[in-house]
Amino acid sequence: MNGGAPSGRGAGAGPGASPGPVPSAGPAPVPSAGPAPVPGPVGPTRGSASAGADPGGDVRFVAERLLNSVREDVGRADAKAAILLSGAVAALAVAFSRNELPLPASRAAAATVTAGLLLYAAGVLMLVGVILPRTRTGADTTFLRDLAVGTPTDELLVRLSESGEDVVRWLVGQARVHGAVLAAKYRWLRMGVCTLTFGALLVLFGELW
Repeated sequence: MNGGAPSGRGAGAGPGASPGPVPSAGPAPVPSAGPAPVPGPVGPTRGSASAGADPGGDVRFVAERLLNSVREDVGRADAKAAILLSGAVAALAVAFSRNELPLPASRAAAATVTAGLLLYAAGVLMLVGVILPRTRTGADTTFLRDLAVGTPTDELLVRLSESGEDVVRWLVGQARVHGAVLAAKYRWLRMGVCTLTFGALLVLFGELW
C-alpha cells in the first residue's frame, strides 16, 4: 500500500512551490462632484449695519454740519455787505467829486436830493453794521465774554469740561447763537439795500426834476 501524500490543489504548498496568481485590484471609484456650495454674503447686511450704527454719532455729525453751514452763511453775508458797501462808497465819492454842488436850484428838488442823500448815508451805515462783529449775541455760550474779561484758566477748564460732557448739546447751542447772528446780519443787509436803493432813486429824481 502506497503511503505517499495526496496530490491536489487543496494540499498545502511546499517550501519550493511558486505562489499562485494575485488578483488585480480594479480602479477605485471616483466620487461624483456634487454642486459647489454657494458662498454666503461677505460682511454685514444692510439690516445689521443699520442696527449696529451709533445713533449718537449720527446726531453729532448732523450737529457739526449744521454749525459749519451757519458759519459759512455768516461769511457769505459779510462778503455781500462788503461788496455793496464798496460800491456805495465809490458811487458817493464820484457824485461829490464834481466841482459844482449836487443840489439843484429848485427848493423841492433840493429837498428831494437831500432826503435821498440822507437815506443813502443811512444805507451805508446799515451795511457797516452788517460787517461789524456782534460780540454780545451769545457771548456766554461762545466763551467770548470770558476770554475778553480775562477769566482765570481754572474756571475756563471747568466750563470746558462741562461742555465736553455733552458735545452735541454744545454744538447745537453754538449753531443757535450763530443762527441769531446770521438772522440779524441778513435783516440789516436787506434794510441797507432797500434804503440805498430808495435814496439813490430820490437823488436821481431830484436831479432830473
